[in-house]
Amino acid sequence: MAGRRTARVVPGDGEAAARRARALAVAEACATLLQERFGARRVILFGSLAGQGPWHEASDIDLAVEGLPPERFFAAYSACRDLLPADMELDLVPLEAAYPEMRARILGDGAMPEDPLVALRALVEDELTALERVAERVDEALHRFSGADSPAQLELQGLASSLHQFYTGVESIFERIAVYLDERLPRGAHWHADLLDQMAEPERGKRPAVIDEALRVRLGNYLSFRHFFRHAYGYTLEWHRMRWEVENLRDTLERLRERLHRFFEELASQEGEDEGD
Repeated sequence: MAGRRTARVVPGDGEAAARRARALAVAEACATLLQERFGARRVILFGSLAGQGPWHEASDIDLAVEGLPPERFFAAYSACRDLLPADMELDLVPLEAAYPEMRARILGDGAMPEDPLVALRALVEDELTALERVAERVDEALHRFSGADSPAQLELQGLASSLHQFYTGVESIFERIAVYLDERLPRGAHWHADLLDQMAEPERGKRPAVIDEALRVRLGNYLSFRHFFRHAYGYTLEWHRMRWEVENLRDTLERLRERLHRFFEELASQEGEDEGD
């Protein structure tokens, strides 16, 4: 299995380090399974487990697979999931289908900056690029049915999936900031909402607030919709219940982009002041 590097483990009580050791063993087992049983040509470990970011208690196992027959992908993914302990998740990415920025990260094209703040900003920019693709899909969909009374159910499903992807990408940015700078992630049943709240508050001695209260409230709508969508089996999606989130997704992304730019500028300014003291 390619891609293994030395990882930085978020400070804690040792549980994260022990969990990382178990995750590496599972990743090795998955790689062997993918190659020997499903004919994958190459399996690459990436992400925090591979040392491309701090490893923490909520980190997943990220594997890229090359040369796996497309018709066998879901069977291979299911077989790998059978190897996972209850406290771990697996992201399996077909290398051939990865977007350019993800492919570059997987293959290690260009070393991750040594400066943690520069590395964090690079990862956030990758996430924003992915969010831009989601926004473009939503823009195109809105243009297609701009004259219709309501999108058809199939279109609503696609839009709902895009809303889900949007907040998942936003949350990924917040997780990275919480791990890199705060060195802590919320725990418990309400950790998604707690993480959003955490981003709206400054972290004493570490960072200013990432987002303002208005953006926190706005993003809370997308978090609520994602929760609904994940548990909406058996429900009919209704346009009037999701219209605001769809039509305001582009504006929400631009507000987030602007806030993140300001956030990193403030961090850089603080760092410069600290060095000057």
